[in-house]
Amino acid sequence: MGGKSEFRPVDYDPLVDSLFVVAPGGEYEHSVMLGDDVILDFGRLSEGDKLDVIGFEILGASRKFGLDKHLLRRIKRLHAEIKISEDRVEMIISIVVVQRKRERERSRILEMANVGLPTAVTSISV
Repeated sequence: MGGKSEFRPVDYDPLVDSLFVVAPGGEYEHSVMLGDDVILDFGRLSEGDKLDVIGFEILGASRKFGLDKHLLRRIKRLHAEIKISEDRVEMIISIVVVQRKRERERSRILEMANVGLPTAVTSISV
């Protein structure tokens, strides 16, 4: 019964319109909320690694990407560049979804004020 659930690096929940992405193998430590709609997850990708962004959640994802909720359940590929500077956090996110047996790509840049996070540059591809 209740076997181990399958690891999913990209998960979309249409009920709350939330897109969750996590790097495979990351060890979660804590989360930081940026504004009202972005959560960054911090952790380590392997023992001894420095603390880094290992995942994120975007609330209101269908609105931000201009895609229907059912399409966000069909994400084939995702790439995110996360740049944390002294004054802001910039996320460049590209997703590929499948619509009518064809791939469709959408990219968005999200910018938020830095709330005291250390500077870093991270890439996540799944």
